[in-house]
Amino acid sequence: MHWILNIATNYLRFAVSLLVVFLMTPYIIGQLGMDMFGLWSLVFAVIGIFGLMDFGFATAAVKTVAEATGADDEQGRNRALASLLMVYAIIGLLSLLLVALLSGSTGGWFDLTETQQDAFLPVFWLLGIAVSLNFPASLFKAALSGAGRMHVVNAVELVMVLVNAGLVYTLLQAGYGITGLAVSTALTMLGTSLALIPLAYRLLPGFSLHWRLMSLRNIRPLLSFSIYAFMANVAVLMTLRLDLVVIKLFLPLSAVALYAVAAKISEYTFLLNKQFSNALMPLVSQLHGRGDTGAIRRVMTDGTRLLLAVAVPAIGLLYYYAPEFMQLWLGEEFAQSADLLRILLLALVPMTLQLNAANILGMTGRHRFLALAMLASAGLNLLLSVALVGVFGIHGAALGTLGAVLLVEAALILPLGCRHSGVSASVFLGKVVWPALPALLPMLACAGALDHWLATDSLGLLCFKVATCGIAYLIGFFFTGLSADERSLLTGKLLRGAPAVRLETE
Repeated sequence: MHWILNIATNYLRFAVSLLVVFLMTPYIIGQLGMDMFGLWSLVFAVIGIFGLMDFGFATAAVKTVAEATGADDEQGRNRALASLLMVYAIIGLLSLLLVALLSGSTGGWFDLTETQQDAFLPVFWLLGIAVSLNFPASLFKAALSGAGRMHVVNAVELVMVLVNAGLVYTLLQAGYGITGLAVSTALTMLGTSLALIPLAYRLLPGFSLHWRLMSLRNIRPLLSFSIYAFMANVAVLMTLRLDLVVIKLFLPLSAVALYAVAAKISEYTFLLNKQFSNALMPLVSQLHGRGDTGAIRRVMTDGTRLLLAVAVPAIGLLYYYAPEFMQLWLGEEFAQSADLLRILLLALVPMTLQLNAANILGMTGRHRFLALAMLASAGLNLLLSVALVGVFGIHGAALGTLGAVLLVEAALILPLGCRHSGVSASVFLGKVVWPALPALLPMLACAGALDHWLATDSLGLLCFKVATCGIAYLIGFFFTGLSADERSLLTGKLLRGAPAVRLETE
């Protein structure tokens, strides 16, 4: 039951976050202006690199807690987490030192004006301090997530998303600009982690982080996994953050703002797709600990097929309506972001297909290959972006992302994930990918009919069209993407009012 609740709350939290971003972004841009919004995006990209100082221990903690939970090893879990808390305290101090060292020079790297530099420094300090303090506090999130209590984490994060929106509105109205954005981000970041501390002690049986449990010897078993998780984190941050830095090195802040909007929409679309696989990641680790290869195979096939029921309409409809969406959401000055968004959405297709494959590889012993492949993808993305921005301008960064994804995620990670879980290419194409495609026909027919009858002249009407076409896809997927037994199960569960999504693990 916990896994169903984890998946459901993952999507609920994400849906609320997406709605908040949708409503707040035009307001933030209106209050800051295009250049200052670009500066905020640049600062956030730079400070995001501090996340690398986690060194992959957060992912290692989730894996360790999940395996210990599956083996009923409370003492082993506590020893590992207590030792990690000591390490995280040291990392937090080093991070604060790095903030101090970089604060005097980082702004100068980007050729900022004096006014922009004056705005850059306090924001850099605020976010840097928050990230530094969050290292030890974030360990409790990993403990709850690894123990299968992700729904608790989601509930706290959901509340903080709403609190952050209220703080942003209040501080921008009071005229605090991007400093206000930094204050709200820092407070809610730390608030989330601090709220999870008492919950971990209350909900996890025998949970303890006593200083007597701390030992650097307990870190050694984690290092064999965390070093590769660190490499994967480097890859993710390079992919999500460095494109903005590359663009600023060649182009003005207005170009950063244009790309930041398209990248943020693409990132949220990817995160929408990732909620399902994120919830299954600790489950894969537990199944691996029990040696249940059959259930892992079903995560790869059934899990990915169900994931596509969300991913295909989300990516397809956003691609179809990208120009109208950007025009109605942010205005004519962001029209160029539509083409950028479409390129990035194309890159999401293979990225989504390999999500469960990556989870299975990472949680069942092939984490070294996964980390190296992700790092290669990020490095290739960076090289292609630098080369192509000079030729194609801002579109070059998006093309670099697409090229790297096709060469690594599609050609390397997905095929190995299939082989590792015992799924042939023909089975994956026939039982995972193909069932998701026929439902595109009613979705596109619905979109064409609605466009013929109704002009898209408001965001409300656009949302109506997207919702209607999305429902058309889901109805089609019900008949083409689900087996007769799954349709019967789903119908029965819905009629009884019980959760319907189920992955067998016995």
